[in-house]
Amino acid sequence: MRDLLTLSLILMMLLVVVFMVVRRHSSSLASSIKSALARRLRQPAIVIKDRATAHRLLVRGCVGGSFSNRPASLAPTAVVSHLRHHNLTTAPYGPFWRVTRRNLTPEVLHPLRLHSYAAARRDALAGLVADLGEQCTTSPDGLVLAAESIRNAMFGLLATMCFGEGVDKGLVRAMADAHEFVQFFPELRFFAKLPAVARMIYRKRWSKLVALRQKQEDMYLPLIHTRRTRQRQSGELPAYVDTLIDLWVQDEHNAYDGNVRKRRRRQRRLADGEIVGMCAEFVGAGTETVAAELQWANLVKRPHVQEAVRREIDDAVNMDTEEVGEEVLGKLEYLNAVVLEVLRLHPTVTLVVRQVSEEDDIIHDGRRIPSGTNVLFRPESLARDKTAWANPDDFRPERFLPRRGGESVNLVAAAGSSGGEMRMLPFGAGRRVCPGMGVAMLHMGYFMSNLVKEFEWREAEGELAVDLRPHFGFFTVMKRPLRARLFAYKRPKG
Repeated sequence: MRDLLTLSLILMMLLVVVFMVVRRHSSSLASSIKSALARRLRQPAIVIKDRATAHRLLVRGCVGGSFSNRPASLAPTAVVSHLRHHNLTTAPYGPFWRVTRRNLTPEVLHPLRLHSYAAARRDALAGLVADLGEQCTTSPDGLVLAAESIRNAMFGLLATMCFGEGVDKGLVRAMADAHEFVQFFPELRFFAKLPAVARMIYRKRWSKLVALRQKQEDMYLPLIHTRRTRQRQSGELPAYVDTLIDLWVQDEHNAYDGNVRKRRRRQRRLADGEIVGMCAEFVGAGTETVAAELQWANLVKRPHVQEAVRREIDDAVNMDTEEVGEEVLGKLEYLNAVVLEVLRLHPTVTLVVRQVSEEDDIIHDGRRIPSGTNVLFRPESLARDKTAWANPDDFRPERFLPRRGGESVNLVAAAGSSGGEMRMLPFGAGRRVCPGMGVAMLHMGYFMSNLVKEFEWREAEGELAVDLRPHFGFFTVMKRPLRARLFAYKRPKG
């Protein structure tokens, strides 16, 4: 076995040498070598295309221990740290993952905790409205760079939830600008599987990845150290980073009792690099998903939907109300239907991926799926199943309204997690459903309702028109960032 491994390494190095020699003379040969490496790294995979099988494997099967792990992460923070710095997205299922998830859910994302961040949401909304208002008054045709403004506002809100109040606005903007670290690098699978070889072939990409990570640490670590050493005020709401500083996690390690090797667990604090990764994940995922869905909402292309949302808001809040608060959101049935329809048609997550481990007993089409096989679930295709929805490709929020001939469906039920059939899974399904579902729904409803309350949104023309084609990366976003013509909305009296 050792000889075979040595031979494989020698062959890979020879490929690298050949590639370096011909790189300047033959781009086609270089491309062939890259393709050969890609084929070498390809793992067996199956794609689940029907809802019944997806429900059985993700929801019913997980009770018995199906999918006890997932593939090694291709997230940049894991690749750069050689799988040492994990977060919820990258950690293998096990004691570390369970402890960090349990810390996030009750400490930060519990509904009572989210309510405590109402002031931060109002500040983020006020800054966003002011930014958009200034753009539409200074532009001759009211054109605004909506995508950038929405993303910056969301990043500022999540940064406050993560690091607390008082973070310098210039630093927050620099952190947002540098957050291309979460964007998709096509070569990440090479860096993860064959790091030494990939670094030689993709030297510039690797250098950029390392530089981005270093820049991220340079900005995040001072904030972490400040929160670690400061005196917390009585009654002060802890920021997410505070919970990470205080957290004890469990690691499994090898221990020997005589000549017998045993797996034992030890407790430790999170390392600085792990805290950086956790904070970057929290801020990045909370920003990118909601910012993308607010653009996908289609209110610019569908003025009748926008007007229906606005009428509902006008009926629900008083003339002098400064904002549509979270206490009102639950009453806005049509707005919530729009949010659900956006999530159904345009889930930001491209794939839900699980991996079959030796401990699993996964049966598909009457056969046991071999260990090491990746099982892929595509949220978009599963949510466009004609057996689940009438005219599934149409944007019809009314399908979620019982009083308009539709049916009342919440996300938990639609994902098959409350005894119902699986119909959509924008946040995954089963016991490992995304813990950020609640905060994402709150932020989508809050910002969408208030942006419709403040502005009338019209589509730009020509090359700036809305393009609903998707661009796939870590998250699915619109091919072209949203540009729109905005006009301050004047609410009718009486």
